[in-house]
Amino acid sequence: MATTSILNQALFTSPFNHTTDFTELADNCERFAEVLAECDDPLQKMALCGRLSACLALLQPTLLEPVPEALKASLTVDHFPAHFPIFEPETDQLCRYCQVLTQLLMSGTLAPQSERVLRDLLYMLVDFFADTLKAPRWLKQGDTIITL
Repeated sequence: MATTSILNQALFTSPFNHTTDFTELADNCERFAEVLAECDDPLQKMALCGRLSACLALLQPTLLEPVPEALKASLTVDHFPAHFPIFEPETDQLCRYCQVLTQLLMSGTLAPQSERVLRDLLYMLVDFFADTLKAPRWLKQGDTIITL
C-alpha cells in the first residue's frame, strides 16, 4: 500500500513543462492514464485528469513539428521492431466505447468544441468497429478452411 501511495505521490509531483521532450510527455500521459483507469478516489481522479490534460496540452503543439535532433538517435533502430503500437480492443470493449460516447453526446452537456471532437472520435471508433466485425475470419485453401 505504501508503494502505491509513493508511486501516486510521484505522479502528482513530478515536474514537466514546455521544455519537456515529447517522449517524456508521452510516458507521463501513459502513467497518468494507467493509474486513472484503476483509481477510485474522486480527488485523485481529478488530480490525475488535470495532470493528463496538462501533458496533452503541452504535447498538442509539438505533434506536427519535426523530431528534435537530440531525440532522433533514441527513435532510430537497426531492425524493425517485432511489435508496433496498434489499437486492438476486443469487440465487446469497442462496442462499449461506442455506446458510452453516444450516450455522452446525447446528454447535451458538452461544449461545442468537445462535442465535435467526440463526434469525430465516435465516427472513427464506429468505422473501426464495423470494419472489425466485417473483417474476414477464415481463409479457404482448397477444401480446407483455416481460422485467421
